Amino acid sequence: MAMAGLLLVLAACQKNDINVAPANIQPVSNLQYKITGDTALLTWNLPAGASGIVPTISDGSTTKTLAADATQYKFGVVETNKDYLFNIKLTDGKGNISLGEIVRFKREGAYPVQNLTAAQNDNGVLVSWTPPVGPVSKITVQLGSQTAELAAGATQHQFNNVPVGQYNISVVTTNAAGQASNTVYLPFKVGATAVAYLGIYADSTTLLSAGDDDEVAGGKWLFRNYDNARYISFDQIKNGTLDLSQFRVIWWNYDLQTTNSLPAVATDAAVLEKIKAFYNGGGNLLFNQFAARYFWPLGRMTDAYPMVIGGGAGFSNNDTWGIGVNVGKKHDQSSHPLFKGIAITTQPDGRKTFPVLGPGWREDHNTVIENIPGFLGLGPNDNESAYNRFVSDNAVEWLGQWDGIGDYWMAGIMELKPKGAIEGSAIWIGIGGIEWNQNSGTNLYQANIERLYKNAIDYLKTK
Repeated sequence: MAMAGLLLVLAACQKNDINVAPANIQPVSNLQYKITGDTALLTWNLPAGASGIVPTISDGSTTKTLAADATQYKFGVVETNKDYLFNIKLTDGKGNISLGEIVRFKREGAYPVQNLTAAQNDNGVLVSWTPPVGPVSKITVQLGSQTAELAAGATQHQFNNVPVGQYNISVVTTNAAGQASNTVYLPFKVGATAVAYLGIYADSTTLLSAGDDDEVAGGKWLFRNYDNARYISFDQIKNGTLDLSQFRVIWWNYDLQTTNSLPAVATDAAVLEKIKAFYNGGGNLLFNQFAARYFWPLGRMTDAYPMVIGGGAGFSNNDTWGIGVNVGKKHDQSSHPLFKGIAITTQPDGRKTFPVLGPGWREDHNTVIENIPGFLGLGPNDNESAYNRFVSDNAVEWLGQWDGIGDYWMAGIMELKPKGAIEGSAIWIGIGGIEWNQNSGTNLYQANIERLYKNAIDYLKTK
């Protein structure tokens, strides 16, 4: 008993001797915000005598690291009638971190328009949108030097005589109290409008008579829906009988049963030079299935990522195949223009999906990047660092994957943004479930495929 009592005394003495060390970095002070137009300016003071301290700022979903000793941060566009929260902490080079200071605000104003889109036509540009969720008294639309003030119920406006160039279309609403909404912007390029359907066949007649069924189906759909679409061949590009500058988008729908290799004519030096000039100069590309491999000869993709590249005649089963658009169950891409008008289902585990191929025959001609975390040395497969590194290294927007994947294992649909000397944009659609003709009959979800490609072409025509 005496020994037990001694141990209790010693334990009590040890507990009383524990000291909580003071924080090595004091937090920011005098944290304030000011909203001017669409921009919020956050300002703060650093602790007295601080030097080389690095602020980080988080909005709850993303964290940004600012320059050392920064005392302000600009954020925009600040949306109206939305709650914002920012948490600012300080770090040093020794691993110390301060407590966070939080600022909250809401910008009062009119509700903005939604789903802003535009299309170039013979007379200029038609700008369209869906109405705001709340009442407004007027809508103001601007494209370059032209401004239109419209009634509250307007949902589109035609601008005529718009010069060739790059624009930021902007729309602002105003409510009865005279308060403006945040500005909704849409980058838009006015230029060539024609769409090219690229192929290995000498001409469109040969395509329709000898082409693969998926290539034929895609071409027929394009020519029905786009009056200014035209078939072009690699041989025309090689021999110089074709001026690529007349086209806004080149679509290569390369989907064969006999081979998944790039044709020799595509990698011919003269052909590569001319397609690179088109792409580097601001022309846009839509590549699906095996054509996606062409991004490497063009110099747009450089790392030797492991890939799944399908081939052969395929097989039949009763499954429904689909696409997941909530990448890693964290990056929701369902609002991207590529998926406009497609009904998307939220699964119980957070995946967002839509079907593309019903029961029957499927060729499964995948051209997708796989094992991204493993290749980057950033496992496990749901490691957020792998996602961040992949999209940053390649300047891509990772838009889709097979519908059953909930991590960062594979990328099958991407938007390739301008990068370095390349000024053009591109869409990669490589998931094997997206095929233009289901050999066993009519695909139950053919409308989703047609909508996906129409969205892709219309989106690239704004670039």
